[in-house]
Amino acid sequence: MISPSLHITPVQPGDMPFLWDMLYAMIHIPENKPPKEVLLADPGIRSCLDGWGRPGDSGWIARTADGQPAGTAWYRLYTAEKPGYGFVDERTPELSVAVLPGLEGQGIGTQLLSHLIAEAAAAGYPALSLSVDPSNAALRLYERLGFVHAGESGTSRTLLLKLQE
Repeated sequence: MISPSLHITPVQPGDMPFLWDMLYAMIHIPENKPPKEVLLADPGIRSCLDGWGRPGDSGWIARTADGQPAGTAWYRLYTAEKPGYGFVDERTPELSVAVLPGLEGQGIGTQLLSHLIAEAAAAGYPALSLSVDPSNAALRLYERLGFVHAGESGTSRTLLLKLQE
């Protein structure tokens, strides 16, 4: 369960540096992870946040009592011409989530994802998708929340959570 001293707030323009840091943190490369500036220069990775604020973008940040960010979760829509790593279709947002190192296992990611899932369902999206490496410990969290295997892409697994029938 999330600590009562944490609260969830919508992503604001000033939060973008934190989101870029968290994007780097969430990229699961078990060995020899390239430096931040190298990974974040990749156009496919940049597509996760470039031009933030377009229709279909939504994000939340878990903050400590003193306002410091502890984790984030967001989703955005992609097109078939420029798909994300966990692309399913143009009506299904792809989500990303990360918690600061050292704060994992405290329910922050679960709370952020639950918030994002409820928001996406209320917005009428049919499902949410994501891409995860099978060796990433976060896979268990996604499965616990009801995400199911929907495909493979390279070394990553695409997961899907149906929100509407």
